[in-house]
Amino acid sequence: MKKVCLKNETIDVVISIVLTALFNFLFLGTEYLFDNMMAYVADSEGVVVAQSYILGASVLGFVLFPVANRFFSSGMKHTLLLCGTVLGVVCIFLIQQHLSYATILIPGLIFFGFLGAVGSGVHYWVFCAFGGSRHLAKMMGVSYALGILFQFVNNNCVKSDVVEAVVLSVSLMFFLVFILKLRNGAVYGRQKETGEAAAARGILRNRTVAAGGLVTCVVLMTCVFSTLDNAVTLVHASGSVDIGQWPRLLLALSGLAAGFLYDIKGRRFMNLIMYSVTLLSTICVVVIQSGGSFIAGLVVFYLSAGFFVVFFTVSFLDLAYYMKVPELWAGIGRAVNNICAVMTSALSVTLLSSKDSMAIIITALVLFVLISIAIYVCQSQFGTEETETDEQSVIGDTEKFSAFSERFSLTDREQEVLKVLLESDENVQEIAEQLLISRAALYRHIASLNEKTETKSRIGLLQFYYSWKKKN
Repeated sequence: MKKVCLKNETIDVVISIVLTALFNFLFLGTEYLFDNMMAYVADSEGVVVAQSYILGASVLGFVLFPVANRFFSSGMKHTLLLCGTVLGVVCIFLIQQHLSYATILIPGLIFFGFLGAVGSGVHYWVFCAFGGSRHLAKMMGVSYALGILFQFVNNNCVKSDVVEAVVLSVSLMFFLVFILKLRNGAVYGRQKETGEAAAARGILRNRTVAAGGLVTCVVLMTCVFSTLDNAVTLVHASGSVDIGQWPRLLLALSGLAAGFLYDIKGRRFMNLIMYSVTLLSTICVVVIQSGGSFIAGLVVFYLSAGFFVVFFTVSFLDLAYYMKVPELWAGIGRAVNNICAVMTSALSVTLLSSKDSMAIIITALVLFVLISIAIYVCQSQFGTEETETDEQSVIGDTEKFSAFSERFSLTDREQEVLKVLLESDENVQEIAEQLLISRAALYRHIASLNEKTETKSRIGLLQFYYSWKKKN
């Protein structure tokens, strides 16, 4: 039985990595095709404006998915998925034909709206299957690296627009096949009760403040990375340096490295690592504008960009554990990044084009200070054993534990299970072995505890215990 579970888990991991890799490739690859085709019918400014439109459409798709997921039947979602894929293939070839501005833009809006909705669904499935897993960042890092490598190979090996459209269309159909496979899989729509990394981070004091802090943090970081991106792009556009395709390999490498580094100690150091990367990127903006090494700035940008993508992807997947509408929060990181990039791109280009080094440096430093505040606010909302009071310690208050057990009529075995859940950061299999019971038996006890306390998950149970106070 254990071998079957491990086999199923491995299959789920592979599906999750392939799906998110295909999503990254389809998003970046179709955006690349769209920009190239739009360049036939519009000037550079028109291409930038059109790109902002399709990014906005993708944001709309991300936001619409939770509505569709909650109010559409399975049959309706299945039909929309099939129809959307067929329409997506048509849109890709309409874009490739570049007959006019409208015949490129309208299919682009439709395609990216659909891709945003499906991408949000993929992130939600990953959350359902692996949310809170201690290996989540590794999975997202590997999938991001694969998506970038797919695009690198596509850009270097495919020289025809028609062939590129065929490659994207085939990738979209493979994307559909994997989605249909996970829809029929036993794990679809079922959140695993692992909660390993989330439990390690502790309880969430105020989810509204934490969510606001994380969104603000990603918005401000997007401003920094967008400014650095534009600084690199302006130098490339001037013709003084030919960037080429090789920096894509740095993106893949940085995404892979970020995944493995973030997962250290249950992602307790993820914010600190990202903070350090942002500091380095801010310094590079200052260096480039002060006449420093462009190559150094280029390398730092591509290395830090991978860290940033994995950071906001994993951060929102972790946060979704604590939110009332996890379908929205699981994939909202990409939407926040996209909309902020659209809103700040023109402003950052104007600022960089002004050649006012002092204004650019001051802006970069102000952004970094605001990012520091946002990270602190977000991090402060997570409590751990060391930061909680005696009354809210994991098992330090014996009187509270006894009162809690009596209030909710816990059996002796349920009390034993609850104590281990409060003490341990281990996964379900390891906890079951510690209690000398099977995983199925442990799940039954957790389900019983959830029912008695009116909670919905292992993390919800722990949060409820931490926040519960004995009435005098």
